[in-house]
Amino acid sequence: MSTPAASPKARLAIIGCGAVVDHHLLPALKRQGWAPSVLVDRSPERLALLAGRAGRRRADIATAADWREVADRFDAALVATPHTTHGPIGLGLLEAGKHVFMEKPLATTSAEGEAMIAAASRKGLVLAVGLLRRNLIIAAWTKALIASGTIGAIRRVDAREGFVFNWATSSDALLRRDLSGGGVLMDTGAHTLDILGHWFGTMTPTRYRDDGTSGVEADCVAEFLLDGGGEVRVELSRTRNLANTARIEGTHGHVEVALYRNEVVAGSPNALAFTHAGVSGTTMKPQLFPALFDAEMRDFRDAVADGRPPLVGGDEGLASVRRIEGCYALREPLEQPWDAGHAALVDGLAPGARVVVTGASGFIGGRLVERLVRAGIDVTCIIREIGSATRLARLPVRLVKADLTDPAAIGAALRGADTVFHCAYDPRSRRQNLEGARVLIGAAAEAQVRRLVHVSTFSVYEPFPPTPLTEETRDGDRAWIYVKDKLDIEGQMLAAARDGRVPTAVVQPTIVYGPFCKPWTNAPAEELIYGEVVLPDGGAGRCSAVFVDDLVDGMLLAATRDAAVGERFILSGPDTVSWGTFFSEFARALGVPGPTSWPLAEVSKQNQGFVRDVKLVLRNPKRIVQIIVRWPPARSALQAGLDALPKPLRALVDRYYFGSGGPVFGALIVPDPQKTALYTTRATAEIGKARRLLGYAPRFAFADGMRETTPYLVWAYADLVRAARRARGTSAPPAAPVGTPVADAR
Repeated sequence: MSTPAASPKARLAIIGCGAVVDHHLLPALKRQGWAPSVLVDRSPERLALLAGRAGRRRADIATAADWREVADRFDAALVATPHTTHGPIGLGLLEAGKHVFMEKPLATTSAEGEAMIAAASRKGLVLAVGLLRRNLIIAAWTKALIASGTIGAIRRVDAREGFVFNWATSSDALLRRDLSGGGVLMDTGAHTLDILGHWFGTMTPTRYRDDGTSGVEADCVAEFLLDGGGEVRVELSRTRNLANTARIEGTHGHVEVALYRNEVVAGSPNALAFTHAGVSGTTMKPQLFPALFDAEMRDFRDAVADGRPPLVGGDEGLASVRRIEGCYALREPLEQPWDAGHAALVDGLAPGARVVVTGASGFIGGRLVERLVRAGIDVTCIIREIGSATRLARLPVRLVKADLTDPAAIGAALRGADTVFHCAYDPRSRRQNLEGARVLIGAAAEAQVRRLVHVSTFSVYEPFPPTPLTEETRDGDRAWIYVKDKLDIEGQMLAAARDGRVPTAVVQPTIVYGPFCKPWTNAPAEELIYGEVVLPDGGAGRCSAVFVDDLVDGMLLAATRDAAVGERFILSGPDTVSWGTFFSEFARALGVPGPTSWPLAEVSKQNQGFVRDVKLVLRNPKRIVQIIVRWPPARSALQAGLDALPKPLRALVDRYYFGSGGPVFGALIVPDPQKTALYTTRATAEIGKARRLLGYAPRFAFADGMRETTPYLVWAYADLVRAARRARGTSAPPAAPVGTPVADAR
C-alpha cells in the first residue's frame, strides 16, 4: 500500500470522541485550521456533539462506529480511545497506511508499542505520541541545566504529582482495568515518567507500591535508579493535591521545577542563574495548556506534511510504557496506616450478601464500602459522576452510574439486594433529593430488601437549643434548605417503615471526621494552612464529633438490628470537645498555627455577606476559581469555552487555574452566621437511644480519632504545608487586630 501524499491539509480522522478531544484537541485543531474529515466513536451522541463543533459543514464529515468503515476517507488519524485499545487500533491504522497521532500512553504493553513502531518504520509513516509536556519551555530548560553539569551529578530526584480527580469524563474507561490498563501510573504517570526520562535518560525501576488491590490504583509510589547511581522517587495521586514538582539534587546544587507549568519553585543560586535559549530560572514565563495542545497538533500536521519525525515519536512513547510496565511487574501493596481497618462490625451481613450504597463516592459512603469489602460483602456502588469514583475503582465493587430519579436504573441496581444504604445528597437540587428518595424507596420495596438505612444529619435540629440533643428534640428551622431537605427525606423513610413498604432506619451523624472527609477534615486543614482561622469567644462552644469508623459501626448496627426499624438514631462519639480544641488538634497534627479568638460581636460585625465575600476573593482568587470549577457545568464551560471568554476573565482563569499562579496564603477566615452559631453552641448530642436499641458503643474518643487521622493529614497536606511555610517566610500573614490565640483546653 502506498504512503499517503504529504500535505498540510491531509484528511484527518478523529478516532474516539471523548472529553480530551472535545475539550482540548478539537479546539486546538480548529485553531490550526485543520478540521477533521472523519469522526469515529461507538456513541452516536458523542459523534453528533463533535460533528457540531468540528468547524465544517455537517455534510463534509463522515461518521462511523469503526474506522475501517471509512478508511478511504482519511490519511491521518488522531486516536483518543481507551488505553488498552491503543495498541490494536494504532497497529491497524499503520498497517493500513495511515499516519497516527496516539494520545498517551502509546500502548499499555511494550510489545504493542514495538509492533506499532516497526509498522511505522516499514511504511514510512508518522507515529506521534501525545506527551505534550515536551512542549514546555521548562522541559527544555531543565534538560539543558542537567546536561550542562551546573548542579553536578544527579544524586536524588523527588517528583510528586497529584490532584483530587473530579474531571469531566465521557465514560468509565479510566476506572476499568480492562480498558485503562492501570490507574494513576498509567494515566498521569505516562506524562511524569516521560518528562523525567527525557531529563535523566535510563531509569530502572527498583520498587513500586500502589493501592489498587483489585482495581485501578488511585495512589502509588515508584522508585528508580539512574545510570549514574542517582535515585528517583515518584509519588502520584488522584486523591490529593501534591506539589506537582520535581526536586532535583546534584553534587553542586539543586533545583525544584514544576512538572506541568513553567515555574522554577526554588533552587541554588547557580541553578537559578542558569540560562538556556535566553531564559533563566527567574525569567520563566507562563505557558498555558491550550498552547501546549496547539503545539502538538501543529507538530503532527507539519510532520505529516514534511515527511519528518515528530517531536515526540514512537520510541519516546515506548520508553514511558516500558517504565510503567516495569513498575507494575514489581507491585507491592501501598501501606496507608489509617486504612489498616479496625474490627469490622458486620453481624447479620454474611460474606457474599449483596449490599447497595448510594452516594458511594462520598466520604461516608466510601468508608462504608471499604469496610464492607473487607468483610467479604458483595457491594454495588451507585454514583452520579464517574470522575468522583477514583477511590472506589481500586476496590472489587460494581460501579453503576445512575440518576436516583430514574426508576428503571435504580430498580435494576437494587435487584437481588439484601441491604441498601442511602448516603447520597445533592446540595444543588431539592427535587433531586426528594424524588430520588421516593424512587429508592419504591425500588427497595420492589426488591424486597431486608433493610434500607438512610444517612441523615443531626443538623435537622439546627439552630441547636441550649439543651442536650436527642431524637425527641424539636425540628430545626425549615427556612434553611438543607434542614428542610433532610427532614423531608427522613419523613419519607420513616413513613415507608410505618406503612410496611420497606423496613427503614435513619441515622443522624454529628460532626464526622476522619481520612478523606471534606467538610470536617480537609476543609479545617486547608483553612488552617491557607490562612488565619477565627473562632468566636475562644472557640468555647461544644463540638459533638464522631470518628468515621464509629459512624460506620452505627450504620451497620442500624442495618442488622430489628429494633432499628422505623427509628432514627443520633450517632456521635463517646466524648465532646470544644471547637477550640477541635481546630487546635488539627493545627498540631499539621504543624501550623492554631486558630485565633475574636469576641462574638466582632465576628458578627466582620461577617457582613458582601464585604466578606469581596475580601475572600481578593485574598485568594485561585481558591475561588478552583471551588467554582468543582461544579460540573462551570468546569465544562471553562474547558470548552476558554477561547470565548472575555479577556479579563480569561486572564483570571489562565493565571489562577490553568496558569502558573501558585497558592495564595494569608486569608482571614471568619465563620459565616451558620458556622458562628455552630461554633458557639452549648448543646451536646446524646447517644443513649443508639446505645440502648442498637448496642452502639463508639470506640474512638476524639484524641483516639485524631491519632488515626493525623497520618492522613500529614500524607495529604505535607506539600501544602511546605508551600505555606515558604510563602510566610517572605511575607508575614495579616495580623488580627482584635484577636488572641485560642487556648488549647478541652
